[in-house]
Amino acid sequence: MYINDKLCKNCKGKCCKYFPGVTLPEDFGANINKETFYNELVKAFKSGKWAIDWIDRKKDMYFIRPAIKGFEGWLFDHRLSGECSFLTPDGCELDPSHRPSGCLLLEPKKDGICLPHLTTEEAAKFWKNYIDIIMEAAIEAEKIDFEF
Repeated sequence: MYINDKLCKNCKGKCCKYFPGVTLPEDFGANINKETFYNELVKAFKSGKWAIDWIDRKKDMYFIRPAIKGFEGWLFDHRLSGECSFLTPDGCELDPSHRPSGCLLLEPKKDGICLPHLTTEEAAKFWKNYIDIIMEAAIEAEKIDFEF
């Protein structure tokens, strides 16, 4: 885990302004149990602050990342760049224990060119075994509750 609030605050989150960090299934409880994992994904998707992105849809190479500012609520989003929805003028609004693995594995550097230790391709490989759960959670999150 690479957290250096001082360096990040000085550069004002250049990395976070370029592209949100990627997650791993464990970030949503896949290592706890299937029900927790599913419920955490549904909750995240319903919040509008998380998106499903992909490298190659034909090969089921999907991954989860924070939504891009201005596009919150777009559940499936394949934008190549944009500012993380969790970035504030004071830094990340997420407590380090709730940040995406890709953010925690981003090594801050003084020159502002941070070193990623988790790529989107690597993350997508971890998510590959969970594609059915991702899609089920997305369908559940998109359901509209009608009350009359």
